[in-house]
Amino acid sequence: MADKNILLVEGNDDLHVLCALLERYQFPEVFEVQEKGGVDNLLETLPIELKRSDLAALGIVVDADTDLTARWSRLRSIISRAGEAAVPNRPDANGTILALRRPDRLVRIGVWLMPDNQLPGMLEHFIEFLVPEDDALWPRAVRSVEQIPHQQRRFHSTHEQKANVHTWLAWQEDPGTPLGQAITKRYLSAYSPEAHVLMDWLRRLFGTNEGYG
Repeated sequence: MADKNILLVEGNDDLHVLCALLERYQFPEVFEVQEKGGVDNLLETLPIELKRSDLAALGIVVDADTDLTARWSRLRSIISRAGEAAVPNRPDANGTILALRRPDRLVRIGVWLMPDNQLPGMLEHFIEFLVPEDDALWPRAVRSVEQIPHQQRRFHSTHEQKANVHTWLAWQEDPGTPLGQAITKRYLSAYSPEAHVLMDWLRRLFGTNEGYG
């Protein structure tokens, strides 16, 4: 049985954004991306994933949400219960990578907290990093969402960034393009500094220099 390299992500948008970036960076197919149908299911099934007998390296990409410290504490606890691992008290700004020593093997574990391992937020906050710096529509999209009276808003306050991103996407050549396709169509820049850091984390986690750049 061949050893497995697996990257776990929360949902469909995460899957397609990562796959679009990997394609743009011509990343070699050395790992499988699996979406878990939401962060709750990902965290609930993570102990099982960490025990896979064929596991060589496991990457975990989840939103920090409103409390990065709490999210990291939950992940730290799950990983520590799976074997011996020197899990840091705080995530590495460049993406955490550590060795998990199980009774049967040594496994490489990587964790990335969206958007950048330092700030609270979600995938859509990372997407903002990919908006071209000189884009005139982004600040207009943010202002248009801000100007909606709170009593008329149909989205939760924690989803304001989602509203910003999808308002901006509604104003592109192909309105309403999904996040991953927005990278493929080059509405979003795949080569922002933050995207480079994410891709470098994947390269270090899965041990490849091929096709990177």
